[in-house]
Amino acid sequence: MDKQFQQWTIAHQEQSWSMARFLLKDEAEAEDVVQDAFIRLWQHRDTLSEARVKPWLLRVTRNLCLDRLRLERPRADSGPDELAGGEEPLASMQRSREGQVLQAAVMGLDEPYRSLVIMRDVQQHSYEDVAATLELSLPQVKTYLHRARKTLREQLTELRP
Repeated sequence: MDKQFQQWTIAHQEQSWSMARFLLKDEAEAEDVVQDAFIRLWQHRDTLSEARVKPWLLRVTRNLCLDRLRLERPRADSGPDELAGGEEPLASMQRSREGQVLQAAVMGLDEPYRSLVIMRDVQQHSYEDVAATLELSLPQVKTYLHRARKTLREQLTELRP
């Protein structure tokens, strides 16, 4: 295996998988998407510079996820998360409910707002990385992220008892 490619794989596999897992909500599908993204990285390894690998790979991962979501038929949620060991059931249920509401609100955002929130607020990528990945200017990233956060705030305020 190409040593450069191996270094890229080690450096970026967790971020790619995290994005795919968040967008798809299914570990097996996320693994498939990340594998496809790394196959594409292998095919394009000679045309990419070191500085462009991360944004390129995250963009490919995101696009593959969006393609799957477009083709996916509606499916029922898999059910409540298991309780963490030793945690109070009521507290766990509340946190799980709040997490589900927040995740549903994020997933309900239109693109590119959804990807911006995931990359910047969930995965904590730099503004520059987000801009490069989504092929937006830095001012666009900041403006769109402001709009996405405002929309989320409004949606979550409406849900509050």
